[in-house]
Amino acid sequence: MWEELAISIGKKAIEKFFDGINKQDNDLISIGLAVGYYYNFLDTISGVIDRGEFEIFETNAGGESQRFQPDEVRVQIIVPSRLDVHAFQRCEHEFNSLNKGFVYLNQNKRYYGINYSVAVLPTRKELTIVDLARPIMSAKRYYEDIVRLETYGDKNEKWLKIQKSEIVAFKESLRRLQERGYGGLVNKLDFLERG
Repeated sequence: MWEELAISIGKKAIEKFFDGINKQDNDLISIGLAVGYYYNFLDTISGVIDRGEFEIFETNAGGESQRFQPDEVRVQIIVPSRLDVHAFQRCEHEFNSLNKGFVYLNQNKRYYGINYSVAVLPTRKELTIVDLARPIMSAKRYYEDIVRLETYGDKNEKWLKIQKSEIVAFKESLRRLQERGYGGLVNKLDFLERG
């Protein structure tokens, strides 16, 4: 009995997502995108920071590494200020200008590529891990390909409203996940909007 109900709920959700059946303006996909992004990237990095295991291997320094204490690490997420190609290009440009390195994830037994910058302060160094929030960029494709909404230009008021709602929901979802007590990112997560 419960399996049939579960299957029915899943099928209705898929119909709503792909066919727009009963879709409402407040049905946002960015919340799910943010949850996936958080658990696949931010939560993993948070654990390494929280345990004091953050050691970055620099790609341009012949494999040399630097270790940073939890209070010396920040995380910055580059988010587009609007969901359009020009904003995405600006975000990519900013992201590609950073240093590249690797962090070893003990729990996964593998290296994980990251982009970062290092600020030299009077008494210590501070590392900022910078990542590009590509998942939110996929919302544009969803509205173009699935919803069949015109997303080009600045004249479509519905699209302007939707993209602002999706970006705000994405960032707020990440903030809420971070505030739930998930270790090393508490008071260390910052957003940089580009567009």
